[in-house]
Amino acid sequence: MNSSMQQHVLIAANPRSGATDGLPRAEKLCELLRNDGWQAELLTDLDAFERRAKDLLSLGQLKAIVAGGGDGTVSTVINRIGVQVPITILPMGSENLLAKYLEIPRDPAMIVSMLRSGNVRELDLVQANQQLFLLMASLGFDAEVVKYVHQSRRSHITRWAYRWGIIQALFQYRWPAMEIQSLDQDGCWVAQGRHHWVFAFNVPKYAAGLTLLPDARIDDGLIDVGLFRGGSLFVGLWNYLLVAFGAHRKSSNWTELKTKGLRIKLVRPANGAGQGGVSYQLDGDWVGDLAAYDDLDGQAEDCLLIQSMGTRAKFIVP
Repeated sequence: MNSSMQQHVLIAANPRSGATDGLPRAEKLCELLRNDGWQAELLTDLDAFERRAKDLLSLGQLKAIVAGGGDGTVSTVINRIGVQVPITILPMGSENLLAKYLEIPRDPAMIVSMLRSGNVRELDLVQANQQLFLLMASLGFDAEVVKYVHQSRRSHITRWAYRWGIIQALFQYRWPAMEIQSLDQDGCWVAQGRHHWVFAFNVPKYAAGLTLLPDARIDDGLIDVGLFRGGSLFVGLWNYLLVAFGAHRKSSNWTELKTKGLRIKLVRPANGAGQGGVSYQLDGDWVGDLAAYDDLDGQAEDCLLIQSMGTRAKFIVP
């Protein structure tokens, strides 16, 4: 590498990502980058990473960022630093949906080759209230499971943590109804009725290899939306089985659309009885809850607004 290219690469590694410790691979990547002539730094504290990245950006010396972790780590990096420099991924998470979608390898040596070649792909950014995401938002049963795993997490997350979360949610989740509106081509909000499970995706696949919205693309400027009706445990489980067997798109419970924006509110029952809040997750991380106006508490919101940003993030890909 010639001297004009000797700029900094920051590796933001999440030491708790995935089911096992991926930190040795992040350390190996840092070593290989230095041997290749890069000024590479590995940081595992997000606050320290943010300060260092902003310092290097102000000096014009930050060449690229490597997000070492899962999909949530990538999302966190974007929300903290923005999209001023290209990003790539060292997959260390449980699912690594974005890395799989972009066909980014796990081998640190191949990440070095990618950074050297500098092949860039631009990906759509989506915003949910004040938070940016790339892959997906969902509200309902799956987000309740993610919430349970998030709140009970002590170290690395295994498949068993999610299985136990599913069992907990089966007994506790109340399947509240949500009022959905979508943004049409003229910029007007159109009512889509009441639904009990909401998916807003930029990619076709979800966790465990499930394909919910096979036509979703991460660079078309649109959000692919899937909506399930079914306000009970029995119907909710039936809807899940439909997805597992790839039959959900033929179900009368399912509605599918493409839009630039989605507005979601929790329905308050006519009799005034509480029905509990509804959790939502972005890129695999629990973010908060929606609640009816008089049910609001510290981490609850009354409306979730999801919109395509019209801007893109640059990712270094094979």
